[in-house]
Amino acid sequence: MTVVRGFIITIASGLVFAAIGGVLGYAMGTLTPDYYRIVFRIPPGIELDPAQAGLGLGLTQGLVAGLFVGLVIVLAVAWYRSREMR
Repeated sequence: MTVVRGFIITIASGLVFAAIGGVLGYAMGTLTPDYYRIVFRIPPGIELDPAQAGLGLGLTQGLVAGLFVGLVIVLAVAWYRSREMR
């Protein structure tokens, strides 16, 4: 596996997971608007747009998860190929 291919796999995985996380977070914020207020213990007096909070949290958490998965895939393939050559 080349370095460029490893970068492409990692970045693509991060972007796909970020998109999925953003959609799921936005859906959670829209369908269950009190979820983020309860989880983060935000008092009722503080203004919070749950859809925006869900989108932001979903994007960031999805991106981190996607980068992790992409790196694990790259490392697994590189390890397998290094063992295959022996």
